[in-house]
Amino acid sequence: MNLDSGAHRVRPAAVLLAAALAAVLAILLAACSSGADAPGGAPAGRPAAAAPATPPASGGLRGTTEVNGFLLPMRYTAVDGDTWEGIAAHFRMTPEILRSFNEAESVAAGEIIDLRGVAVPQLGAGGSVTGQDGQGRLLYRASAGDTPAGIASRYGVPLYALRIANLNLLNGGEWIPPAGTTIAIPNPPID
Repeated sequence: MNLDSGAHRVRPAAVLLAAALAAVLAILLAACSSGADAPGGAPAGRPAAAAPATPPASGGLRGTTEVNGFLLPMRYTAVDGDTWEGIAAHFRMTPEILRSFNEAESVAAGEIIDLRGVAVPQLGAGGSVTGQDGQGRLLYRASAGDTPAGIASRYGVPLYALRIANLNLLNGGEWIPPAGTTIAIPNPPID
């Protein structure tokens, strides 16, 4: 008896992939479908100003994490028992990098820990802020060796948002900002 009478068999991996893609598409469509104001007063599709996030679930840190409008962590307010190692592990970085972003020798309760190193020149983002534009975006002067990924990481914005904010600088292919170029940083951390 032939059970394969011309019918196609669906592989379990293909079904899972199709379900995952459908879920992602549904989320993206829901996020982009309306031009109405989003909760909090920011227009849909535009990030709101920095907002505090809830503390992580049990087993994580107990302090408060401040995120930006892209929901990326910007600052962490320490509580008793926090260490450089624990905070660094939670945010997937090394203690050495985290310490380089902050001046304190040890972590004290109430201390605000910079998670992005905005004030510290970094590999791929050694330039500096020269001011703000009329839309509240930071104006960043690129230095030699700066990359979009480095700048996005230093200022805690997604790479796509940095590219969209600087469409006038894109000319196809890979975008490497020349030294001296002024780049707009969307939704920077509020100090």
